[in-house]
Amino acid sequence: MKVLYDHQIFTYQVYGGISRYFYELMNHLSQNQDIKFEISLKYSNNHYLENVNFTNHKTFFKDINFKGKTHIMTSINELHDKRLLIKHDFDVFHPTYYNSHFLKYIDKKPFVVTVYDMIHELYPELFSNKDKTAERKKILTRKADMIFAISENTKKDLIEICDVPEDKVKVTYLANSLISSNCLTFDKLTEKYDISKPYLLYVGSRSSYKNFGMLFNIYSDHFSENFGLICFGGNAFNKVELKKIASIKTSHKVIQLSGSDDLLASLYKHAFCFVYPSLYEGFGIPPLEAMSMGCPVIASNASSIPEVVDDAAILFDPHSKDELIDAVESLYDESKRNDLIKRGFEQEKKFSWDKMANETLDIYKSIL
Repeated sequence: MKVLYDHQIFTYQVYGGISRYFYELMNHLSQNQDIKFEISLKYSNNHYLENVNFTNHKTFFKDINFKGKTHIMTSINELHDKRLLIKHDFDVFHPTYYNSHFLKYIDKKPFVVTVYDMIHELYPELFSNKDKTAERKKILTRKADMIFAISENTKKDLIEICDVPEDKVKVTYLANSLISSNCLTFDKLTEKYDISKPYLLYVGSRSSYKNFGMLFNIYSDHFSENFGLICFGGNAFNKVELKKIASIKTSHKVIQLSGSDDLLASLYKHAFCFVYPSLYEGFGIPPLEAMSMGCPVIASNASSIPEVVDDAAILFDPHSKDELIDAVESLYDESKRNDLIKRGFEQEKKFSWDKMANETLDIYKSIL
């Protein structure tokens, strides 16, 4: 059996949960003799594909940003998509995002699609009127032979919003990729990044539904004297964020960092706790990453998050500042903190990329 994947997510993302998912899927399938696959990818700057042996793509002006860069990569990669689709040298097609251009060329070949979340449908005000994600997703989920959802909550939202049959949707959970043995010591972290303990850790985009503003507000009002606040990923602070940070006395303790998985793992390992205040997630990998590093997790009780963390995190209402304050302060109790860390290690082990890849392969086989 041969599967063809398209270029989309590896063109759009350098880092990110979706490209991480497809990288892990392909990495595990590459070790399975029952399947062959190909990625229709000419150019990509995706971090996860840098040293793999299952693609021959090239980087595209990796360290130079200019207007139209992604558009040029997309155009070249789509032409390559078209060539491979027309050849029909595959058994199953699996697009990595929701662009439906392939429907013109796929003929009667079966295809599957993965739904990561329903953010565009539930929070349309956050996106431009020109954004076609929700429209394209609806088309693909109706035409696909099978749909993967990355959580039961995403499956539920998908069925309710897009009116697809329940038996057409298979849940395949994501997992953690970080390795604890690669962590830096705290002395090395301090030396390189001027970090001091203790600190609260936030990971990922700080866009509106991620609810970072609430975390910053309770930090500045209640915890800034005793804690630092480290934000990993999500690009450098913008002008609005910098102005807000500058307004507090301890602005030097609010730091934004980006970098490797080893740096991220190290930040989790040495944090007082990881806070995940998001209003909506399709799955949410960061809590599992934190748990794998022995970092206590405080997470919102919204969408798929309780499904992922179970009883191994302190859950709070993401609209309640008081609940978040209480959650952070509860970790001053060393016995509670240690118990949460122990449960976190156990919870993280319930999820594996190997299981996800095997379940995905079973679905590929079932539609042939």
